[in-house]
Amino acid sequence: MLLRDRGRAMALIIGLAFATTLIVQQASIFTGIMRRTAMTVLSVPQADVWVMYPGTQYVDERKPLEDIALQRVRGVPGVDWAVPLYMGGATARMPDGSFASVQVVGVDRSSRVGLPAVLEDVTADRLDEPDVVLWDHLNISLYQKVRPGDVLEINDHRAHVAGIALGPRAFVASPVVYTTYERALQYSPGERKRLSYVLAKAKPGTSPDELAVTIRARTGLGAMSSNGFFWSTVTANLRRIPAAINFAVTILLGVIVGVAVSGQTFFTFVLANMRYFGMLKALGTSNRVLTRMVLLQATVVGALGWGLGVGAASLFGSRIGDRSQIAFLLTPHLLVGSFVLVMAMVLLAAAVSIRRVRRIEPALVFRG
Repeated sequence: MLLRDRGRAMALIIGLAFATTLIVQQASIFTGIMRRTAMTVLSVPQADVWVMYPGTQYVDERKPLEDIALQRVRGVPGVDWAVPLYMGGATARMPDGSFASVQVVGVDRSSRVGLPAVLEDVTADRLDEPDVVLWDHLNISLYQKVRPGDVLEINDHRAHVAGIALGPRAFVASPVVYTTYERALQYSPGERKRLSYVLAKAKPGTSPDELAVTIRARTGLGAMSSNGFFWSTVTANLRRIPAAINFAVTILLGVIVGVAVSGQTFFTFVLANMRYFGMLKALGTSNRVLTRMVLLQATVVGALGWGLGVGAASLFGSRIGDRSQIAFLLTPHLLVGSFVLVMAMVLLAAAVSIRRVRRIEPALVFRG
């Protein structure tokens, strides 16, 4: 009945599609933002374990270690290799005389673990040259004016930009300066402890989680597997970043729109077809069969609306890259969750209409 009433069917499908698009898009943006808060961990796939100061909960919460911590980690059984990593903030004087807050990342000179895999018109070997750095502008036009050959000034030290690095975009939208660990220490404030993290690789046959436990027991330092540190960072940022509430309100708005549209459409559909339902009852159709008819039609239009909505959200996300200013991550969990939510909305609306259908008197069809 509903599918033959094209006007009401299209209104219901379009309304559900709009609600689904709103829910999936906002949830995907929120998921993308949370992923970016831990993107620093994901950007170093070579490391199995991150070693940090005890009590560290997320990657941007850095308390420096003593330099001897690197040798202590290298001496732990099960460690294949361990390298230092420096991460810190600084102020850079730009070629035009302006200033910019930058993130300085210092990687091991020999292994270069922590350096982005994609470099633009430059090789990592250039870092062996004096004062050389790589610049990541994060696709922000304000920082794209820095080009290879320019010279920056960081903490009264020259930084010769040899090329552009294209690393994954993190939550903090500051340009990144990549250089060697030793040179990064020159750019950092003069503190006694400046080792941010130790990155370790597990020997074959040793799991990252087991190695992290061994490192904590042998050294007294904090240690997490890369996967564990990623989720620890995401969990900590969920508690400290208020964006979750804003996105939850938007998603709730999508649910309200979906329930209102589907409920109103189903109710008017039942009112418009009261005589037909009465005729079916007069012919001996039971309430159970009528209920199944309404639920089947609700399921069909719900699936169509969900599919169109997910398609629109996916099309939006397909135009967003890892380095764009908008974060977007559509996961299978979001697809399943949105489907369950949309079907719950449409079935709830159908349930209200079913109550009216079950109360229809068969004699209605014989009234003039």
